[in-house]
Amino acid sequence: MQPVLQVKNIAKEFPGVKALEDISIDFYPGECHALVGENGAGKSTLIKIIASIYKPTRGEVILDGKVCNFKTPKDALDAGIAVIQQETSIAPHLTVAENIYLGCEPKQKNGLLDRKKMEADAQAVLDEMGLEIDAHTLCSTLTAAQLQMVEIAKVISKHAKVVVLDEPTSSLSEKEIDSLFEQVRKMKAANTTMIYVTHRMAELSIICERCSIFRDGLKVAEYKINEVDEQTIVNSMVGRELGAFVKPDHTAKQEVLRVEKLCQKGKFENVSFHANAGEIVAFSGLVGAGRTEVMEAIFGATKLTSGKVYLNGEEVHIKNPADAIRRGIGLATEDRRRTGLLLTKTIEENIALPNLPFHAKNGFVNVPWEKETSEEYMGKLKIKAPNILTLCGNLSGGNQQKVILSKWLAAGVKLLILDEPTKGIDVNARAEFYALMDQFVEEGGSIIMVSSDMPEIIKVADRAYVMSEGRLTGELTRSEITELNLISLANPVSDGSDKKPKKKAGKK
Repeated sequence: MQPVLQVKNIAKEFPGVKALEDISIDFYPGECHALVGENGAGKSTLIKIIASIYKPTRGEVILDGKVCNFKTPKDALDAGIAVIQQETSIAPHLTVAENIYLGCEPKQKNGLLDRKKMEADAQAVLDEMGLEIDAHTLCSTLTAAQLQMVEIAKVISKHAKVVVLDEPTSSLSEKEIDSLFEQVRKMKAANTTMIYVTHRMAELSIICERCSIFRDGLKVAEYKINEVDEQTIVNSMVGRELGAFVKPDHTAKQEVLRVEKLCQKGKFENVSFHANAGEIVAFSGLVGAGRTEVMEAIFGATKLTSGKVYLNGEEVHIKNPADAIRRGIGLATEDRRRTGLLLTKTIEENIALPNLPFHAKNGFVNVPWEKETSEEYMGKLKIKAPNILTLCGNLSGGNQQKVILSKWLAAGVKLLILDEPTKGIDVNARAEFYALMDQFVEEGGSIIMVSSDMPEIIKVADRAYVMSEGRLTGELTRSEITELNLISLANPVSDGSDKKPKKKAGKK
């Protein structure tokens, strides 16, 4: 069998950095080939070269036996190479149908847009994927998970020869993941060549036939999935045997946060829970359950309809995020690239940002404090970058997450809310991040962690709350946190009540 796509002796160098060195891989029709490695190993750089976003310093990309000389990503797309990036490229002000056919809209004989055909074709693709999404819907009203599925629908509509999926399941529910995998199987059956980037090892055996392992810009191994075990893949990624994360026993101390009967019209109602110093409290549930909305309301990013919030036993009324920070609360949002960091600013500037009101005088930044603090946390958290003047947009996902944690630690917060903190970061970076979380609570901090990753909750949480359709459905102690209990509470049997809040397209 001849490969559809080949990369031969690919190298890519940036000023002072070798991102890739001598990468050669063959990608075959009807197969899903995974690219696996730690953050910063070179996977995304190779994808951008295949998609003609980057030009290689050396080497060739070969499609159907011919060397590619694409000038733009559109040239690559027109030739049959489609890439779904981890961050969606959806235009929010357009409808689902308009996004699916953006740049290749069907035309009538007179040259005008054939809107009727476009919307019918788009709806047919959505229906084939098993999605309950109307093609007429504005994309600004969709959840992050639904936007990811629209990205996938765009690719399916183009009947590409090569489809690259970069962390496609990071924002999806179990049902949506099943739908995605079914589409991958259909595309493989149609002889499409699939390239799949993931940090979720369990996914490899489900849909992939081969995997290439990247480490420090090199391809260090290639395996057939049915001939290798997960531990061998992980060891190849990190270059050593990676010990399992062992959760220390935490002793809950005084109550830090207590909320009573929180309500936000149309999003959640009657939410009551507490979090103590010295513990990690997880929030589990399906996408759309209301977890993110509750956390944003506590942080003052959105307004509560009713309910009470207590900090250290005292009732408080948090007016806005600045007020929350002053009271010792930090929020690491799910979408770190859009709402967690300023990607065009440096590590130093991002770490200093929440602290400016406390360390600036007469409108001037305290430069010595900013430099000293940033260097301190860059060392403490082992942020991999040349120096504190590195732009955050140039960091790997794991290191970006460390910068976010650094800015809250530097701000001296005592309650840290983490929304999907390990989304899109590799197994080694996860272990490091879990250790940092444990250190924070051992030193008297309190963590609330929103996570859709059940094994993660089982691994790190001291207690867990579960939400479904805007309501809390249960609280679990450490010994009660099992996948069965988490799933059961996330999918409660309906009691026939019609009093649950009506869910609009929202977050988690």
